[in-house]
Amino acid sequence: MTILEKVNILILLVTISYIMALSSLLSTNDDIPTQVAWLITFLTSVGLFRLLILLVYWLINRSDLLLALYHREKFVKGLWTYRSEANAKCHSVIWRISQGVASLSITGYGVDEDGKMDSHFRSISQPFEHQGVDEIMFARTDIASGDEHYSKSTLYIDPRSRRSWRSGPSDIRAQSILYGYDEKGVRHAELILQRADQGLSEREVVANMIEGKPAARLETAKFHLAEKVGSLS
Repeated sequence: MTILEKVNILILLVTISYIMALSSLLSTNDDIPTQVAWLITFLTSVGLFRLLILLVYWLINRSDLLLALYHREKFVKGLWTYRSEANAKCHSVIWRISQGVASLSITGYGVDEDGKMDSHFRSISQPFEHQGVDEIMFARTDIASGDEHYSKSTLYIDPRSRRSWRSGPSDIRAQSILYGYDEKGVRHAELILQRADQGLSEREVVANMIEGKPAARLETAKFHLAEKVGSLS
């Protein structure tokens, strides 16, 4: 049973308790016809159920602690980073993940060795489960050329990297397949994303990545480039 199902069952039990209590109270009043009592009970119980649903989801969406309890090992809201090496050059990437009860979106950008933004991207789908792993589609724009590319990323979230019940995992392994222009079919494997230190600003996180400071808790991901999708079959 999922957390969502448990929350809905709890709200339903509260509503049933309310119906029983209100029915018992109205039945003691002889001035209220039975049909009117049923109508009052029905309308108020429907309103209470909807109000509780909205209230619980509103509270969860506005509390990182409740979101962590709700999503558990799939709570990934926050700033994520990884570094890669390609053509003897280091490339740093920032993922900004926004997450709610039933939604997740990712925006981000890439930074070159000089600290200049060279690309930006956004998710264009919700994560969907495929053969036990989560996949999500991205659109990426190269700043220099203005060309837009697409990619599909497969996320392998490490549930054992969850440090406490108040937080989500700290590590995600990923691989991406690129589509569009001359990059079609290129596969980026062994990407290792790590949750950024919450005590640092985004600017500090980027600076640490460029300088390669160990305090950023980063690992370098090797890109296996020019590996075509057809070769995987």
